[in-house]
Amino acid sequence: MSYFARPMAIVAGVMCVLVLSGCGRSPAAPESAEHAEEGHREAVRLSQVTQQALGITVVPVELKPFEQTLSVTGQIAQDTDRLVHVNAPDAGVLHEVLVTIGQRVEAQAPVAVIQSNPSQQAVQVVAPRAGLVLGVHATVGASVDPLTSLMTIADLSQVWATFDLYEQDVALAQVGQRIEAQSVAYPDRFFPGAVVFVSPQVDQHTRTIKVRARMENPDYALKLGMFVTGTLYIPTAEEALIVPHAAVQRIEDEPVVFVQTGPETFEARDVQLGYEAPNQVQVLEGLKPGEPVVASGSFHLKAELLKGTLEEGHAH
Repeated sequence: MSYFARPMAIVAGVMCVLVLSGCGRSPAAPESAEHAEEGHREAVRLSQVTQQALGITVVPVELKPFEQTLSVTGQIAQDTDRLVHVNAPDAGVLHEVLVTIGQRVEAQAPVAVIQSNPSQQAVQVVAPRAGLVLGVHATVGASVDPLTSLMTIADLSQVWATFDLYEQDVALAQVGQRIEAQSVAYPDRFFPGAVVFVSPQVDQHTRTIKVRARMENPDYALKLGMFVTGTLYIPTAEEALIVPHAAVQRIEDEPVVFVQTGPETFEARDVQLGYEAPNQVQVLEGLKPGEPVVASGSFHLKAELLKGTLEEGHAH
């Protein structure tokens, strides 16, 4: 080899090494998978803007009694404590009805007009509370007085749900227990409530007892007479580490929870699970109380982690 050819060969060799080492690689992006410390899976980096766009939420690992669950079926009914009859304020004649059955009204909204006998003046009748007009009981032109019920208004922002509980499960139900209801009309919604009454009597034919719960219904989505399924939450005496069910993902068939280690970094942590309920999971190993874990949107982090792993596996 000539004197001039030798340096050129060395330069060519160095260039070849650089090309080979860079093949298939790209500069680190804002959203990427990174290698975590030994003993843990890889970490994922997501900008705060991306986290917000994907709906990523973080909650602390809780140490509290684990809640077992019991599935029940029931039916929505009127809470009679939230039912009012609208009476005429004076004796007179019903001059006009301003609402119709099924109409929602606000508190103190005009609902009727009467021609007062004492003053011969038109007097407005107002709704004593917000709610839904369930019935109109008087007709225009009829004589009315303060004992006359002109209409019935029901506040359906809270309703009753009466559930059937089998005899062998009676000991599990207590007043004050948390319960959630679902309807086939709204498969993705959970309506929260609490048990307010446990019947002391067992039905001789069905061998069930009635459990009544007061359910939150702010937008009147639950209708009177609607059938619902309920999840009764039964707390246990034993404390456990609890995370939301949505926080758990599976990678290579192993349970993983994403722990936030920085404003824009999340570590995939291997965990060992215990009891599971519809909305929560007991963690036996892998987490500590108070650690911030991803509650919703964790599947996005899983996808980002797998994408980084696949890209690395295809690198040359």
